[in-house]
Amino acid sequence: MSTKVEKFVKTYQTLSRIPAVIGGTIRSNGVVSSIWSQRNLEKGKTSKFIREIFTNDLQKTAEIIPYDISSETLSKTSFSEKFRAVLRENDNKQFLEIWQNNNVVRTVDLSALDVHGSVYSDVEFSSFEWSPDENKILYVAEKKQAKSESFYKRKSPSGVKDSGNGDEEKSKGQEHIFQQDWGEQLVGKKVSVIAEYNIENDTVEILKGVPDDICVAQPKYSPDGSYIIGVAYNIEPRKLGLIYCTNRTSTIFKLDFQGNFVSLQLKGLSVKSPIFTADGDSILWLQRKSGGPHASGMQLVKINVPLTEESAAKVIVDMVDTELKINDEKIFYGLYNTGFLKRPWASGRRLLVNTNQKYTINSYVINIDNSSITHLDFDDGSQIILDVFDDIVLAVRRHFLKPDKLIIGKLPEVGSESNISWIDLTHSETVPGLEHCCYKYLDLKADGDEFVAFNAIYLGPKSGNDKSVPLIVWPHGGPHSAFANNLFLESALFLSFGYAVLLINYRGSLGAGQKSVDFLPGKIGTADVQDCIIATDVALSKFSWLNPNALALAGGSHGGFLVAHLSGQYPEKFKVVVARNPVIDVASMSIISDIPDWCYIEAGKEYSQKGEIDNNILSTMRKVSPIVHAHKVKAPTLLQIGSKDLRVPPHQGTDYYLRLKANGVTTRMNLYDDNHPLGTVPNELDNIINSLLWIEQHLGRD
Repeated sequence: MSTKVEKFVKTYQTLSRIPAVIGGTIRSNGVVSSIWSQRNLEKGKTSKFIREIFTNDLQKTAEIIPYDISSETLSKTSFSEKFRAVLRENDNKQFLEIWQNNNVVRTVDLSALDVHGSVYSDVEFSSFEWSPDENKILYVAEKKQAKSESFYKRKSPSGVKDSGNGDEEKSKGQEHIFQQDWGEQLVGKKVSVIAEYNIENDTVEILKGVPDDICVAQPKYSPDGSYIIGVAYNIEPRKLGLIYCTNRTSTIFKLDFQGNFVSLQLKGLSVKSPIFTADGDSILWLQRKSGGPHASGMQLVKINVPLTEESAAKVIVDMVDTELKINDEKIFYGLYNTGFLKRPWASGRRLLVNTNQKYTINSYVINIDNSSITHLDFDDGSQIILDVFDDIVLAVRRHFLKPDKLIIGKLPEVGSESNISWIDLTHSETVPGLEHCCYKYLDLKADGDEFVAFNAIYLGPKSGNDKSVPLIVWPHGGPHSAFANNLFLESALFLSFGYAVLLINYRGSLGAGQKSVDFLPGKIGTADVQDCIIATDVALSKFSWLNPNALALAGGSHGGFLVAHLSGQYPEKFKVVVARNPVIDVASMSIISDIPDWCYIEAGKEYSQKGEIDNNILSTMRKVSPIVHAHKVKAPTLLQIGSKDLRVPPHQGTDYYLRLKANGVTTRMNLYDDNHPLGTVPNELDNIINSLLWIEQHLGRD
């Protein structure tokens, strides 16, 4: 290993040891229990651990040594804090544990019970809820599949029992029937059921009454425990990939323990994360129109209980077209969150939420009676609330150049929320090696369209000699997502070795009003490319130390789509490219992606599989694709491809790789046994170090 590679790997190792907050709870005795994640290179996995901080009058008094909880898949403490439920995985088996008085009082081998399939732990479907009486645990699992056998199977001799099968009836010739799952990162999730574990009886029961033509998700007990609410997804005529997508047709359901199922008549909508108000009088959830862009702004709505099919919801916070003035003369761009805190309520019927806002994630207090919105202000990064208990608020602050920091505060009375005073529970100093760096928000405008506003973020040296610093131009994926101010390893690694990075939230990004989201479909490959060029040129003019002759491109998914477009449309401008699971040919992707509707919508067409194939639509998809510019590419291109990617299938990268080679472009493709994010620790290490080496080599810095 060369000295340079050793240095890159050592720096990666240092940065990988910086943990990030992924959750936190305030206990009734004042103890703050926070959950952190950290890459573990030796194990090749991400570890989770708990830090417990003791407080008195919100001031930190002590902290115990952190302890590892990596084997815990789900966990939940009961309302009284008397019990703690844990779902743990060992040796490909799932165990449900009930803890009381610092010891385990129940352990259930769920796999051995054979009542259902694997318990769901993903954010789209999962639940792990205590009943109000603390006697039961509610969760979601895969439905147990009926047993089947071949049309021909030799029968046991007369009088000899078929060992292990008893007299169970089996259907014949059914074992190969196709059942669709929910796609990328939800492989194997086909039909969900709601399960309830009874602690006293030590039994698991599957709740009855759920219709066969829906999949249930995110169930919760009513405050009195007499029924359950949740999300019901349509599964006909097909399932479309769900992760990262808020546009799937769905509604709110109610199910009681006699099997009576009621769904609200929410026509043409997609819903997320129903919750009860603190007093139990109402239910809130987030919703948007179904179909259209894969992600967008959301409405916050409320409905009174009891629920009936005729119940009508009231909009508390509507979508925001461009911007809205809220309390304290602050500007608000709408809600883009898809869920709520586990405990989001403060006194006075106030709901606390986190949402993207341009280049940050901000926290807000919403009064659900009068729809007033108050920003819990923070000017130097992102602020994310983790928990609310007795008006005490736990939050984390994030910064491009610093590790996460925990803070705590007491929410003032109604109308004075912006006066909250925060106290640090942990400290956060600039990451070693990044002391010379800064970040700058760039508010930008395009020309000649009905919607022109977008933004970018400069990360890099505070100063330098003219034209001395190479710049990595980096559009995000999606396209309907956004970069927000927080430390992430890859950009920190590039900064450590003298690069600057330009993160681009082009038009279509979340957090800048719904008109931004709605603007892009039908204009991909043109408007988003234009925005990247404008942002690059503004950065070059604003920061004189950037070298216009040392521009690199990096991006994944739709960001990969954009860097492929940029290298093809501007072959002289950019010198080297790294693309991860890039969309290269929208037309061919529309046939085998788990989200074919994305290909239609982003190309400006309506998605349908009914009737005759429209070749004009396929032609439009091809025309907006980077593949049409591949013959013009000059920049050496590194492709990082996941062989299990269902969102942007690997043929996209393979076809591009072969086409670039045929046209004499220096190119390389790394193929990983991974899905769309290439998120496993060993694969992340490999693709990040290889990306840095590739850029170094082809900018002449090796």
